[in-house]
Amino acid sequence: MKNNYSFREPLNEEPDGTYITVGQMQFFLNRKNGKRMFKSGSVDFIDYYNMCRVYNLISEIMESNEDAAIMYWDSKKEIVSVGFPATGLVATALSYMDTIEDSDMDF
Repeated sequence: MKNNYSFREPLNEEPDGTYITVGQMQFFLNRKNGKRMFKSGSVDFIDYYNMCRVYNLISEIMESNEDAAIMYWDSKKEIVSVGFPATGLVATALSYMDTIEDSDMDF
């Protein structure tokens, strides 16, 4: 990837409006065997890709309505945790999100 991109710039947008950013893709490619996993459409990459899409969707909703969800770093589990009302903005947005499978990748 070239350095003329912004970290948060969307790299690939899906028909449902979700996306992965340039920085998120670079982070994956920097993993051990990241380029190989990307090129082969590995399950690890597909899972990461979908997780990034969810994270970005929730982050955008929270930018316009900070009470829509809570997102925090769980140091015990070493993961990002998210909480939101079952009938709120985030739950509604997620219900319209299409899960990407390996056969759906079009980079």
